[in-house]
Amino acid sequence: MQLSSRWIAAIMLPLGLLLVLSGCDLSSANSTALLSANSAVPPTVQHRFEYTRAEVAEDGTLRVASTVEGRTLDAILADNGFSRSDVVSARVDSVAVVPITAPPAEGRLFLGSDAGGPRIARATFPDGSTEPVVDRSTTPVTAAVRDGASSVFGRFRVDVPADVPEGGGVVRAVVYYRLEVEGV
Repeated sequence: MQLSSRWIAAIMLPLGLLLVLSGCDLSSANSTALLSANSAVPPTVQHRFEYTRAEVAEDGTLRVASTVEGRTLDAILADNGFSRSDVVSARVDSVAVVPITAPPAEGRLFLGSDAGGPRIARATFPDGSTEPVVDRSTTPVTAAVRDGASSVFGRFRVDVPADVPEGGGVVRAVVYYRLEVEGV
């Protein structure tokens, strides 16, 4: 059986295109890495919010930026051999919000130094509960991570400002990131 050149071209062109596209997918898969909770050095950052009774407004609102406890995202990326400029995609997989003292009634957390950053968590603490609340809403945060956001801004509501102890209150937030980085 002899194949015509048209028939061969009709088969080979789609096959060749498929091979080219497959090659692109395979090469991109080999040049990126995924950093998550299962990584040797997971991208998990712990934040601490400290506030005093004087910082709580009369209506019970409280706005406070966090400080990082322990390893920063920059240090975690460096331990994995990357930097923020290598981040292709970033999201927050979950946030555990833990009231340590003087629990607020509720809180909203934003990645960055103010409420203009992406909202990464919402937590409600019924009846002054000190039980951790985990928000598993996934939030894309690629731009904020690449731009260097390192703190988390908290906007809390305190039902009875007088219940905040003289020494102040503390809330901790553990942020679990999922990062895709290039340059492997």
